[in-house]
Amino acid sequence: MKQQRAQVCTSAVSLALASMAAPAAFGQDTQVVVVTAQSRSQQIQNVPISVQTMSGAALKDQGAASLADIDAFVPGLAIDTAQSTRPSVFLRGVGTEDFGIGTDSPVGIYTDGVYTGKTGGSMLNFNDVKRIEVLKGPQGTLFGRNAAAGAISIVTNEPVNRTEASGLVRLGSYGSQHVEALVNTPLSDAVALRVSAISQQDRGWAYNQWNVSHMGDSGDRGLRAAVRWQGNGSSAILGFEHEVMREAGPAVFSVTGGKINFGAPTTWTDPLKQPLINDATPNMQSRTFDGVNLRIEHPLSFATLSSTTAYRHFNSQNWQDNDASANPAAYLATGNVESNATWQQEFKLSGQSGALDWVSGISAFRERATETESVDATTTSLDTIIKAASGLAPYATLTQLAQGVGKATGNSTLQGFSLMGQPWREAVIDRGDYRAYAIYGDVIWHATPSTNLTLGGRYTHDQKSFSWYNPVRTAATLDAQLAALKQLNFFNTLVALKQLTAQQAALLQKVTSSNVEFNNPGSTSAPYASSRSWNNFSPRVVLDHHLNADTMLFASWSKGYQAGGFDAVGVNGHYDEELVTNLELGIKGQLKAIGLTYGASVFRYKFTNLQSLTLVPASATSGIPSYQVVNSDQKATGIDLEAQWKIDRIWRLTGSLEYLDQTYDHYLAPTGVTLDGQPAGAPFLSAAAGVAARWPVLSGKADFSLQYGYMGNKRCNDDTRKLGTCLFSNDVGAGKPREKIDLRLGWTAASGHWGVALIANNLSNKQYVSISTLGAATGSPYAYVSKPRVVALELRGDL
Repeated sequence: MKQQRAQVCTSAVSLALASMAAPAAFGQDTQVVVVTAQSRSQQIQNVPISVQTMSGAALKDQGAASLADIDAFVPGLAIDTAQSTRPSVFLRGVGTEDFGIGTDSPVGIYTDGVYTGKTGGSMLNFNDVKRIEVLKGPQGTLFGRNAAAGAISIVTNEPVNRTEASGLVRLGSYGSQHVEALVNTPLSDAVALRVSAISQQDRGWAYNQWNVSHMGDSGDRGLRAAVRWQGNGSSAILGFEHEVMREAGPAVFSVTGGKINFGAPTTWTDPLKQPLINDATPNMQSRTFDGVNLRIEHPLSFATLSSTTAYRHFNSQNWQDNDASANPAAYLATGNVESNATWQQEFKLSGQSGALDWVSGISAFRERATETESVDATTTSLDTIIKAASGLAPYATLTQLAQGVGKATGNSTLQGFSLMGQPWREAVIDRGDYRAYAIYGDVIWHATPSTNLTLGGRYTHDQKSFSWYNPVRTAATLDAQLAALKQLNFFNTLVALKQLTAQQAALLQKVTSSNVEFNNPGSTSAPYASSRSWNNFSPRVVLDHHLNADTMLFASWSKGYQAGGFDAVGVNGHYDEELVTNLELGIKGQLKAIGLTYGASVFRYKFTNLQSLTLVPASATSGIPSYQVVNSDQKATGIDLEAQWKIDRIWRLTGSLEYLDQTYDHYLAPTGVTLDGQPAGAPFLSAAAGVAARWPVLSGKADFSLQYGYMGNKRCNDDTRKLGTCLFSNDVGAGKPREKIDLRLGWTAASGHWGVALIANNLSNKQYVSISTLGAATGSPYAYVSKPRVVALELRGDL
């Protein structure tokens, strides 16, 4: 592994650095890329932040449907969307596995400056996107409290005062159908309208043998509309977005061969060689999203006033199998139903005063969310769970006793009596009401023509109220049978016959009527509520110096802040605030003569009290597996490199990589393992490289691109090896290196108004697994499996 990592690192560095010295056949000016990473429009080479961008045109050419399709090509970014409505986002090794509404992610995702959250509404499909900016390191000063590890800024296209119309159809593997349509038209000299629609469907790549259906499908339709008014220096844009997603539940594959296995991960089997058998009912994912955004700019005598008002609402569901088998003794399924509404208002002033370029603002954010987490089992699988934890199988025991009493007494009802296979559902219902207020400022002082000093800071106040309600489990048919037993004076009879002691009879009655997973007595009859608040000041200091017109050095020191929150599945469970301090040194430059731009930085951060939700297996607790809030201190040192080389009028090369050495400073895992100084999981190396070309052919232009992304093996520690979530020594190979190759070969007519292309995503057809230990409760851990190769034929046209 070390040799392989070194070879990939050497190749990526060679591509990024050796290209700087290679001669170009035709000298060309490098492309000017403008970003708004610092709340100002600036050329990316003048922004003293590690930032990687992707244009909307490049995303469309690549066939990328959402953020989940690009992380392989952004070193340091890792996005897991195995569950479409519950994504997990990590940047430079920092993120969260918590899926509840009680917390946010330290990686903020923003669309046109509006925070999108971390759950059902954060991973919408791309629709008329202009560019994406991935900003690494704390971005709290300008973006807010939810950007302690970094920010992903999605910028959409605005209406323009000219007529545009375009369409795209892409048909491919697994019955995939991708359709896009766009119309932009002036309504008057001052008003323009832009409308775009997108539809993406496929039947799914995985075949579920249990009900003869396909899974791993996609089904998404979206509409975006915006009206822009421009007049006398002022402008306003009113935008609306609507999206509907309907898909099968996540496909999960057994790592135990479909058998109940409470053994160590070393006994697991390769899930890629197992059939897909998911018997959960229901088994589906869905999301309905609506958003409205009003942005206004108005010039004042001393500055420009900007206002952003946004409202977003979505409803989402996620129902899935959690045992990856059709074994009645292992049946386990979960459901997540969420409703979320947010409102955001921001006022910003920006201007220049002599040598000062400044931005200041205030913002208010309100979120209301409800979430129901459900666990479905049967009395048969509950016996498996309870027996593994305590040696007791209550339903099998009661069934056997009832039938025995029936034979002894001649009671025909009891002779055929069985408590097995009865459905059982538990749920915890959460409600959250959150408010956040902030005031911020950021000043760039142009100390000399070549040296700039930036000082910024944000003061944030967060208020959060949360409630938990876990009502008594729902088991109607079981309750009817238990009532029948009670009517027959069954338990008293067993005590009288000395088949059970009075204590044993009482215990069995309690077990069969009490919750197993969500069992806090303080929130069974009524919701239990809690409130907390946090205050924070997050500063940043940046010094940049231009050695010449094409080379800039920069140094930055910044702090980030993540508000505390609540454990969605643990009553009265709290997260404290999280803090990060980041130091970074970098260089950005260009060699115009050969068409090369480059950037490099070294960084070091310390993240204090990084909190997450971890599933603790039964062996480490007093009984049933449960989710627990855990916190750790982490630190990391890393390097980011990036280069783009326009060789000539035809060829372009790109290369980027991130080296990251991330370890726990202090961490006691719930399994009792001390992980101080051990790896936190992020790979040493992630890298990307690309080649693109465009040349005349057949009276038109051909285009070609090949994108390669690599993520090294996860760095396992004593805890993840024990759980099997990061282990190379068995057949599963969880955490092994990953690669992705995307290919495009296209042709555009001489008119430029239509073209065709062949697109292949995951050209090498590599599939990878990620382990969930949730099914371990019934001896059935399972794996999510990534999507196989997809090949599509594209036809596009415009006016």
